[in-house]
Amino acid sequence: MGVTAAQPGGIGTSDTPEAGTIEVRGVDYIPERERRSHPRNLAWAMFGPQFGFGNMFFGSLVITFGLGWWSAVTSIAVGVFLGSAIFAGMAIMAPKSGTNNATTSGAFFGIRGRYLGSALSILIALGFTAILVWTSGQTVIVVFDRIFGTGTGNVQLSIAMAIIALIAFAVAIYGHDTIASMFKIISISSFVVCILSVIVLSNKFHAVHGGNYALGTFWPTWVLGVVVTASLPISWGPFIGDYGRYIPQRARSRDCAFWAFIGMFGGALISLLIGAYVTTTFADPTTLLATGYPKVAPLWLAILLMLTAGGLSNIESATMSIYNAGIDLQAIFWRLSRTVLTLAISVIALVVSYVALIGFNAINSVEAFVTLILAFVTPWLIIMVVGHLHRRGRYYTLDVQAFRTGNGKGAYWFDGGFNPRAWIAWIAGTGVGLLFTETSIITGPFPKHISGIDLSFTSAAIVAAVVYYGLLKAFPERGVVPGDDPAAGAPPVLGMAE
Repeated sequence: MGVTAAQPGGIGTSDTPEAGTIEVRGVDYIPERERRSHPRNLAWAMFGPQFGFGNMFFGSLVITFGLGWWSAVTSIAVGVFLGSAIFAGMAIMAPKSGTNNATTSGAFFGIRGRYLGSALSILIALGFTAILVWTSGQTVIVVFDRIFGTGTGNVQLSIAMAIIALIAFAVAIYGHDTIASMFKIISISSFVVCILSVIVLSNKFHAVHGGNYALGTFWPTWVLGVVVTASLPISWGPFIGDYGRYIPQRARSRDCAFWAFIGMFGGALISLLIGAYVTTTFADPTTLLATGYPKVAPLWLAILLMLTAGGLSNIESATMSIYNAGIDLQAIFWRLSRTVLTLAISVIALVVSYVALIGFNAINSVEAFVTLILAFVTPWLIIMVVGHLHRRGRYYTLDVQAFRTGNGKGAYWFDGGFNPRAWIAWIAGTGVGLLFTETSIITGPFPKHISGIDLSFTSAAIVAAVVYYGLLKAFPERGVVPGDDPAAGAPPVLGMAE
């Protein structure tokens, strides 16, 4: 067949970026020759970023909800386990589809339906980037005030946030290999400092008994803790494909799921427990973690925390969020490069951070934000996992890229570019999830009938899975699965052997 000159980031390119060089790949298919990663790298990718104050904050919230120490431990453990299990299911797709999860979602929601995944991913990235940049900024100004007496007002916070954001955004522009090169050193350094802080603060720790429950009684508040802590692993679900797409197609799905689960569950569980632990050392347990942590620690430890958990880990998480958002944005504006779109989403993220957290002090509504996110994102994740397993992980990978390769409508066009089965299931799951939601922003009609317990993401997941699977059986999909050869859908080799 005739071959035209490949464009940057196109299916035929052989670019193999390394740390310190700008990645040209985006939503395009990653050829086998460029896939140098390993499933265990997913564990490092997910373990290290959890040890930032922005993530520990979710553990501290469980204490501020009024739970006692041991109740908080069980709530966090259950939430992280459930969230990590859902998250791990999303790690099996990218090595088979060769692209990120939002683009892969076109195989289930339709080529035009992939916009839903991009929109949800970008919303999550913007929200969590704002939290991460804000918490890092708070930590920096508190430590600097302790050393130099510089103050902790909005001016100082604005400057600190801008510096943190610019560092994170610059690394995000460089891309996958540069970010991946940071994983181990940041994971180890932040983990060691956090464990050290647990030892140093042990004389201030006390197993609080709780009782002033945020939702009035114990069980609704305990479930709220489960929902909020589950949101952290689940929020990473749309993004794991950005790192899994560099894993060879021959990698076993169970290995990808296992390492992704281990990294996320281990990192998030330890991190959130530390967040809860440290919060018990505050004179006022409602004190925000980002300000209370560096204040309660000795100055030398506060400096280390600022550099690691309050700095490097938060910056890494923010970097990954922006990098992920840039790729997801390219699934919409695919004619533009990942670099340009990453720069654009960086500017948007900085504006959102300032407006939401400095202008409106929206940090107090974080639990409402993450609960609502779960109701929308969880059914999308579950539908993709069910669809992937139903099709036994086989894709027409060129047709997944049909929107940008000129490959016609492809196998995943369905009805006008949308798959009614997936959309009906997502709408049903999200709708039921919202009916069971109990937040300060939206409260559904059902929680009052079950003692105020929030079953938003669990009900959304179950309904979406049942409806989608039922529709697949009642109205089977045709022509969406390649033959028995798992490589049948791989793109044709353009000019050189894989």
